Amino acid sequence: MKLSFVRYFFSYLIHAKTRQRLLFIAIFGLILSSFALIVLQSTMGGLQSKLIARSKRVTGHGVVEFSQASEKEVRVAIEELKESGLYAVGELELELLIKYGQYYAPILIHGINPTGDLPRFIEGRVFDELILPRSLSLKVNAAIGDLVRLLSPAHLDSFMGDIPRMSSLYVDYLVSTDVQEVDEFHGWANLLRIQSLIKKRTLNRIRLFDPYDKTQVELILRRNGLADASVLSWEEKNSTLVWALGLETTVMVFLFAAMTLLVSLAIISGLLIFFTKVKGDMASFWILGTEEREIFKSSRIFLFSLSFFSVTLGLFLGLGFLYGLDYFGPNIMPDVFVDRKIPVAISTRGVLLSFSIPFFISLFFANLSLKAFRKDVDYLSYIRTLGR
Repeated sequence: MKLSFVRYFFSYLIHAKTRQRLLFIAIFGLILSSFALIVLQSTMGGLQSKLIARSKRVTGHGVVEFSQASEKEVRVAIEELKESGLYAVGELELELLIKYGQYYAPILIHGINPTGDLPRFIEGRVFDELILPRSLSLKVNAAIGDLVRLLSPAHLDSFMGDIPRMSSLYVDYLVSTDVQEVDEFHGWANLLRIQSLIKKRTLNRIRLFDPYDKTQVELILRRNGLADASVLSWEEKNSTLVWALGLETTVMVFLFAAMTLLVSLAIISGLLIFFTKVKGDMASFWILGTEEREIFKSSRIFLFSLSFFSVTLGLFLGLGFLYGLDYFGPNIMPDVFVDRKIPVAISTRGVLLSFSIPFFISLFFANLSLKAFRKDVDYLSYIRTLGR
């Protein structure tokens, strides 16, 4: 019986001579809401995931920070980390100044062993002294083969007064990591040259370039005399960026939820007009013996089905559009952008949000419309007015 009523409602909605344009606008709005939500969440999620992946490729999935420890202790810990399946690189990280000619710039130098394991983004490069990002080299007007100076304000020599220690290195390579904060301030130098600058055979960082288990890493560090070390994930080191990306996603979802609320106004008006049009037929069913409760149960199933199919259609259209954009989309961004083709990252969370937000909002307001109609309708009074 309920399915017969539902089929009747759908048949009336499609074949009636007096089409309910306002209700069709509301249905189109629901389709557009779920379509826009999945498309924007997936494209923005793709841009965010690409940014995070580039940053992790350069700075690692995590970093082990500790006060300066002997190079031998750190090497033993790194070997054990490698045996556990992690790609780990030891380094000496210092905040220095770089000078070339009359130009100065701050630099976060990473002292690494050029003959050992290198960070993933410079694997395969053979260098002797210094690798600089292109953006930083432009700040000091240095090029490949130039002799630059690294100065350490934290390490002073008392000879002829307290002056910062200095080391001169040749620029072997210029690289571009596509991570702005790295390209502006970071550099990679021969570990021995940096250790000679501070006059200590020591390391103070271990970078982990694979996903890791924090508990396992901490256990290995304690076994090797690095109990004071702290293991920080990329998300912890970049908590402000992670918060900003999360806020961006939240604001976007909120704006489209607000758009769905505007669509709900059309849903209420359209359904009230629709139920007014079919009130005579519903009264006929009531005269023929159908209980009023059954009529409204069937109406509620109709509203549920209408919302479900509208939102699902929009979701599948959005997924189809994303599939086409991912596989056939052209390079629409200028050459200066890292991602010239819009990246797509479809997540389970994005699909669920794109479905649930418009569906439950539309269902809520559709039930409000049905309750308002049920409160006002009186079949007996309506039938009496027909005979006058």
